[in-house]
Amino acid sequence: MNERLSQLPWAELWHTQGEIPWSALETFADAVAAEPGLAEELFKTYEQAQGVWFTGVCYVEWYVPAIFALAAPKLDEDQRRTIGEFLVKKLAEAGRKDDELTMEALVDASGYMGPVIVPAVLDAIAAEPDSRGAWFHLWSLTALAAETDDNLIRDRTVQACVGLLERADRGEADVDIGFEAAHTLGLLGRTEYVTLIQRLAEKCGPLMGRADYEEAADLLTGAADRDEFPEAWQEPVREWFEPRWQTVKDWYVKRAAEELEDMHAPPTEPRSKVRRFFRSTWARDLPDDLFDGAGFILDRLLDYAKEYEGAAPNELNEQVLRAVLLDMFPRRIAGKQDFFAKVAPVVAVFLEWMESEGLLENGSTLAQAVHAWAEEIVAAGLNPEKWGRTKATVMEGEQTSVYVRDVEAMEDYWRQQALQSLEQEPADQEEQSRFTPTAPIVEHTPKIGRNEPCPCGSGKKYKKCCGNPAKGQAANI
Repeated sequence: MNERLSQLPWAELWHTQGEIPWSALETFADAVAAEPGLAEELFKTYEQAQGVWFTGVCYVEWYVPAIFALAAPKLDEDQRRTIGEFLVKKLAEAGRKDDELTMEALVDASGYMGPVIVPAVLDAIAAEPDSRGAWFHLWSLTALAAETDDNLIRDRTVQACVGLLERADRGEADVDIGFEAAHTLGLLGRTEYVTLIQRLAEKCGPLMGRADYEEAADLLTGAADRDEFPEAWQEPVREWFEPRWQTVKDWYVKRAAEELEDMHAPPTEPRSKVRRFFRSTWARDLPDDLFDGAGFILDRLLDYAKEYEGAAPNELNEQVLRAVLLDMFPRRIAGKQDFFAKVAPVVAVFLEWMESEGLLENGSTLAQAVHAWAEEIVAAGLNPEKWGRTKATVMEGEQTSVYVRDVEAMEDYWRQQALQSLEQEPADQEEQSRFTPTAPIVEHTPKIGRNEPCPCGSGKKYKKCCGNPAKGQAANI
């Protein structure tokens, strides 16, 4: 780092007390355009911060995107392209970690870089395996193509959007993952696709995308104007960054309270163990594909061990683990092969961590046993003879549209169905006792626009909150 760069207020980026250091952020933003190499130094600082916030308080991961957003009007096209490619890359990585707060900051900052980043966005979308992770955030950035006269960018964007929508129309992709592509076609004024979009609106459920398809069709038919649908990057940076930062700050306060609670929690309290694990380097070193879903797996492991086997975390043994992983998991969890393939490696790492923390005497030995059951766990999870009534109904008829991973909402739904049918037929008492009504179903107004305030009261736009299918917040029944 040269002398001029070293004189910038780097320490302000690492302060964890007080309010947002806007003066320092503006100083960095002014310098990004004038100082060659500063963007690269900020990239490095961002990378360094990723290893800090996991275990301590750190706002750098949010300050760096804000700096780039503030700098955008002063940057030339090459600078915006370079910075945009970095932000898009980090957006995809945050998606693989299911880090919603970071994704929101990155997608908004990326938008300020303008249409020059669209090729990088389309490349990132093509690399996404399915609709998980940053899928919807990335697709929202394709709207930038409407801001350029570059026919290569516009044509490539149209090709990608139409390709996704046609696959959804043929039933080769879920229809509710294409509404951002439809919106982009609406902004691009591609009226030849209005019939396709209207057809998808009819196929899409009222809670997860129909209103968005209808809004896209309205753009194409002239019933709506694009100014009705502003994006965050069309607003002053402070307007979206301050509430984002406050949410992160509140999260740190909550985590500190949980750490204090963990210190005084009984040694057998299950949830405190999972929280401690996720603040450890053991969790941070998990591969991305295992990290996604690990919390759910470990919560269920300890919950089922306590509920059905009467075993606290420090009482786990081979008999308890076999009962939970080879009986209760297959019976209760409506997962597919990729989910059950994660169970053994995630549980094994957790058991080894338990031993390293002095929470379980033979964690490594138990981890070896769990590894040996890996194929058996997958086979049991996919074996219909192992399924309970709730799981069997969902697996055999996914037309219920209850999110398979949102098992608690699923079970609550089926519990309500069972209660409603008590007058018609006797209940299966053994299976009925397994229902756990922990996640109430939230009813939404059928037509909610993507940019309308979310009815949950969060203060966010609907598309950034309950209207984001990637978050799986609503049971779509």
